[in-house]
Amino acid sequence: MQLFYLITFFIGLGFGSFSSVVIYRLHAKQKGIFFGRSKCPKCKHTLDAIDLIPLFGYLINKRKCKYCKAPISFHYPMLELTMGLLFLTTTILVGFNNILLLLFYLFITFVFVLLSFYDIFFQEIPDEISLPTIALAGIGSYFLQIHNGSDLLIGFLIPVVFFGALFLGSGGKWLGGGDIRIGGIMGFLLGKYVLIGLFFGYLFGSIYSAFGLMSGKLNRKSPIAFGPFLFAGTYVTIFWGDKIAKWYLGMM
Repeated sequence: MQLFYLITFFIGLGFGSFSSVVIYRLHAKQKGIFFGRSKCPKCKHTLDAIDLIPLFGYLINKRKCKYCKAPISFHYPMLELTMGLLFLTTTILVGFNNILLLLFYLFITFVFVLLSFYDIFFQEIPDEISLPTIALAGIGSYFLQIHNGSDLLIGFLIPVVFFGALFLGSGGKWLGGGDIRIGGIMGFLLGKYVLIGLFFGYLFGSIYSAFGLMSGKLNRKSPIAFGPFLFAGTYVTIFWGDKIAKWYLGMM
């Protein structure tokens, strides 16, 4: 079993490396996002296979491009490591009893990490990834019997209407259109527990903002990527939402 967990971790590292390529090419509006050889963003030299080994390529080349010696951004290994650890965590939490369910949640984990880093880098959520994910989240949740149809509808409408009202009411100043699409993903994944996901998303965002303000790294006008916090809240609720709801209702 431990071997399978280790394999999952390394698969996650590979998908993390792939994500960095998708993020770069998607933002640059390059054709063939999923195909073509990777190149150094500085000197444009085609990278060798050894350069592309997740995490280890970064260390082997001493954090620099071996062709032009330009420093390699720390976000590359951070993205790979985050993906690897969350693939491992998801596998442990879901288990191997239902392979389709495991593959579904690994896909969701992949999208969460990819979109989180994209939002951190560029303060936006790309339609090319978010819109298909909304559809796949709804289809997967229904056919894998994670939620029934009515729960999916309620879960979808609550965040979409809520974020939509905030977007329209503020003229897009309080949040962006990408957050509405994230709301759609959250609703289909969480169903009737979507309010718990929203609560944790805002809680995580508030904690980050509070520490940022206290440390002086943020001010009240600093733009903040909200997507990662919503995804974190969704991830927590996917696996512990039922227990949290039962605990809360038991306290009333």
